[in-house]
Amino acid sequence: MSAPTLLQIVPTLAGGGLARATLDAAQAVIAAGGSAIVASPGGAMVPDLLRLRATHLELPDSSHAVWGRLTLPGKLAASLRDAKVDIVQARSPVTGWVARALARRLGIKWIATLHRPFLAQDLAGRFIERRQTRADAMIAVSEHVARDALERFPDLEDRLETIPPGINFDRFDPAVVRADRLIRLAGELRVPDGRPLVLWPGRFTEDNGQKILIEAIKRMDRDDVFCLLLGSTGASTPFEKELESAVVAAGLQGRVQIGPYVDDMPAAYMLADAVVATGGARQGFSRTLIEAQAMGRPVVTEDGGGAAETIRVGVTGWLAAPGDPAALADALQAALSLSTERRAELARAAQEHVRGQFSLAQSNARLLSLYERLRPAA
Repeated sequence: MSAPTLLQIVPTLAGGGLARATLDAAQAVIAAGGSAIVASPGGAMVPDLLRLRATHLELPDSSHAVWGRLTLPGKLAASLRDAKVDIVQARSPVTGWVARALARRLGIKWIATLHRPFLAQDLAGRFIERRQTRADAMIAVSEHVARDALERFPDLEDRLETIPPGINFDRFDPAVVRADRLIRLAGELRVPDGRPLVLWPGRFTEDNGQKILIEAIKRMDRDDVFCLLLGSTGASTPFEKELESAVVAAGLQGRVQIGPYVDDMPAAYMLADAVVATGGARQGFSRTLIEAQAMGRPVVTEDGGGAAETIRVGVTGWLAAPGDPAALADALQAALSLSTERRAELARAAQEHVRGQFSLAQSNARLLSLYERLRPAA
């Protein structure tokens, strides 16, 4: 059978792991001979999507679930009248709400992708999250996310599959990053020469442990360490302003800096002496740590979440107790204290580890198999 026509509904294409996973799935379907459509409010990665020869449907930027439930499914169904969509895949709780209504209108099945554990605290948020459990199939991006879902909803076992995202090792390969890329990016980010660089890449929309990292840098009490929180989109979010205030309160101006989102992440990892992911149990997965290990970088993360599944503890990286700045400082100290020989050994082990466990080809093959099982019979 030919590959399906896949519609993905996503909350944003502004960057980050969720947006990258969306593009990877679209590319896999197109490479297999199918068609890919993504509905989103847009973002910086829309041009990348269009270069794949996928179709983008612009959605209004609204997070109001009831509004979306009442208006978007009908509008999307009208837009897709001639597209012959086979499967709808939602990548967030709110888009799952829309995907379910749209799939019913189109008479097809839908997939809910769980990129993180069930975290909602308020009644409305929990209600929206629970709607994902009505999907015809569910994808958990890590064993941590899968365990959380099954503990809450044991009847999902037959519909839940764990498919970790993979990465493109042709792009994340130290051998292809030339010196001029490093020099240019270091200048753009104002990375000081000769100082150990701790890199935290991510989006600044919510608290994912960045304040814990700031406190850990303070506790290290090393004037030579430079920490770069990378991922600002230009217009400061309320939480980004909180981080700026936390840096000032800690007296770390000039030692901790917020930097912009960059396209050339392979070069960014090559500049780093250690790469950090925080968030503990809130973390569903960490594409950042896989990419960093592919580039041969030491990694540090908090225990208890999906990010911890991406490393070999003591071999490719270090775990710190969640929410513990002192433990995180100790782990960072260990990563930055590696000898040249030990760093080279770690780089080889890290690259071997992620190439064996997180291949994009393997991830895509599993996605395509699931799509095939769910698509309408010919």
